[in-house]
Amino acid sequence: MTASTILTMANGKGIDLLNVRAEDIDFVTLAEHLAKEKRFNGATPGVEYSVAQHLCLGADAMLRAGATDLEAAYFLVHDVPEAIWKDDPTPKKRAIAHRVSERCGVTAEAVLSVLKGIDTEHEAAVHQAAGLPYPIPHEIERLVKLYDIKMFVTEWRDLMRNIEHPSWKDYQDVEPLPETIKPWKWNLAFEQLAKRMRRLLPALRVGSAP
Repeated sequence: MTASTILTMANGKGIDLLNVRAEDIDFVTLAEHLAKEKRFNGATPGVEYSVAQHLCLGADAMLRAGATDLEAAYFLVHDVPEAIWKDDPTPKKRAIAHRVSERCGVTAEAVLSVLKGIDTEHEAAVHQAAGLPYPIPHEIERLVKLYDIKMFVTEWRDLMRNIEHPSWKDYQDVEPLPETIKPWKWNLAFEQLAKRMRRLLPALRVGSAP
């Protein structure tokens, strides 16, 4: 590990952000981090809504609609790297890329490509630790993206209190989930995500190799 790039986690152990490994991934610890990580960068007026709850509700919706445990498992981990790398909103990434481009003589696309590369490294380590093949099979990736968008429009409907989205036309044909979202406290979100991880992730199921 390189001391300057080590991130200390809630379990007291470190993860090197430039050399993340599957053996460094502790899903219970990451579930706690995600239970304290806020969707929409914390912009939900008057309430706190976590990435952990987002993952739980999306996986549950997939299972109710007939998805397999494997498909739901992929949804359950698709935002897990945010527990390590945090969720930098796309506008922030673009702003950083443009500033670096202006001052360092590289293209914004090159900076975004570097950031995407780091995301991919973390995704690969998380999927390996979960016992899920990576890259994600195309059909499963498509299904996960569909339910991520369904969750987004449902969350915006229930949590953003009629705040106008600047690009809502991109989502106006997406059918939200029928259930109304009621935010959980962080400790419940932690408990529920950890429970689903133990049930759905192949590497964590009872009887699996450690």
